[in-house]
Amino acid sequence: MKRLLALLLTIGLFAPAAFAHNGEHHIMGTVVSVTQSAVTVKEMDGSIHKAILNAKTRFLRGTDVITAKEVKPGDRVVIHATEAGKVMTATEVKIGTMNMKGMKGDMSGMKMDGGSEAKP
Repeated sequence: MKRLLALLLTIGLFAPAAFAHNGEHHIMGTVVSVTQSAVTVKEMDGSIHKAILNAKTRFLRGTDVITAKEVKPGDRVVIHATEAGKVMTATEVKIGTMNMKGMKGDMSGMKMDGGSEAKP
């Protein structure tokens, strides 16, 4: 009975985090290439991810709505995407802004996984 109670409590604590973004995945990094149908991003760990674009994909720079044509290689992005099979489809592409408070200097070694310290 104690194990069941512990299990239910654990599920209750972690379930909201799992559904916080409606089951979407996040791709964070630098735009490598952009086409009419996809954005390719290099994450800080060096992995490359491609997100398919469609008519429902929203594009934002800060809080301003922009068009897909305004996304350029070298832009830092966070992409919210749904996954079907092995295909990631972008629901939202957010471009970083230069005036982000508290963000200064080279952030290439910055860890984005919630872990402890950044790489030197």
